[in-house]
Amino acid sequence: MVETDVPSYLKKLKRSFARKNGREVAQALDLGIKEGSNSKLPMSLIGESLKRASPAQLGNQCSKFLGSAEPSPKAAEVVAACLLCAREYHCGNLAEAYDQLVAGVQPFLDLFRQEEETWVVEPLHVMVSNLRHCAELADSAIKAAGDERVKPDKLENAGNHLMSCFSAANRPQGDPDKRLATLRIVNSLFRIYFKLNTLRNCKYLIRVVDAKKFVAFPHFQAGDRVTYKFFVGRLAVFDENFDEANDHLSYAFDHCHPSHYTQRRLILKYLVPVKIFAKQSLPSDALLQKYDLAGWYSAIKEAVKTGSVGKFEEALREKMALFVQAGIFLLMEKLRVAVYRRLLKRVKLIHAEMRPEKAVQVPLRYFVGALQWQGYVTDLDEVECIVANLIYNGHVKGYISHKSGVVVLSKKEPFPAMKIY
Repeated sequence: MVETDVPSYLKKLKRSFARKNGREVAQALDLGIKEGSNSKLPMSLIGESLKRASPAQLGNQCSKFLGSAEPSPKAAEVVAACLLCAREYHCGNLAEAYDQLVAGVQPFLDLFRQEEETWVVEPLHVMVSNLRHCAELADSAIKAAGDERVKPDKLENAGNHLMSCFSAANRPQGDPDKRLATLRIVNSLFRIYFKLNTLRNCKYLIRVVDAKKFVAFPHFQAGDRVTYKFFVGRLAVFDENFDEANDHLSYAFDHCHPSHYTQRRLILKYLVPVKIFAKQSLPSDALLQKYDLAGWYSAIKEAVKTGSVGKFEEALREKMALFVQAGIFLLMEKLRVAVYRRLLKRVKLIHAEMRPEKAVQVPLRYFVGALQWQGYVTDLDEVECIVANLIYNGHVKGYISHKSGVVVLSKKEPFPAMKIY
């Protein structure tokens, strides 16, 4: 039987609490407000009933059915907050909906601490998800209203409440497996901090997760691990730690289930340029086509393969808005060094044919000429700087002889091999 009225919903929820059925409790508390939510969730089905009820009536009904419910009377406060939130949401009052939901956070954390078993983990995940999505909707509504006296600060406030949830989950009473709730909360906090552009707040969470006393990483669910590695990889990109970024994003892609096409495509948006820069690895055409990223990276890939500075600059200009929106434009600019590297290699090959006895001593003026031939305005001083950076960052093996005006390349693999994956 499908519950479409509040009393029936509460009766069923009371039984779920009594049985300590975490999955049923979580489904009942899910507001169903995030994109793609199941429209048949219990809270969605009683939407019309909620709109007809007054806040006082809902509070009284929760007290009547759940006030003395096992395992804790706190359940009544938690459910009342969720129902009042859902009521305001269905009435179109999004900021008020968030304010109602917040009232249920502390009672739920009290319940979480009191319970020694792990059934409370799934409901905690739902409370965290409700808070974040409701806060995002509330802030959007506040911005749309255009009242400068009201700040869109609900998401920032949600971050504070989620930190309380994280603290409760990280120091649980009873079954230590309750700590398995932590990583998904961390991921929700990452989403908030990325949205608010307060990335410095992520550092503390990473230190906690990396600590020896924290839950061993493989114990978490695969989806949570993938999401965590994705965000940590993106943070490493912002910090220009590209080897770390490659490790984290590669882990995320390799452990993301092949059926999760959208998630794998999102990871590749960041992993492709990171691999080009850090590992001299180019994506295959098949990979780009499979994940609909040929429009993003095919021209960049061709420029890197051929050493065409002109093609690279053209591709960067054409895709600038796309790369800026994705937050990778600065990283894409760094790929210019991969183009320089390839062009220098081509210059070296031509020079070796002309002067085989001095194959590894490449006059820098030849590199100047190659760049100018492509329409790139430069001089010897700038080229020396470009080559010096290539050597310093490990893209080229060799040294510059300023006296002779040449770059002396290593006789053994002066250009680390470019790989295709």
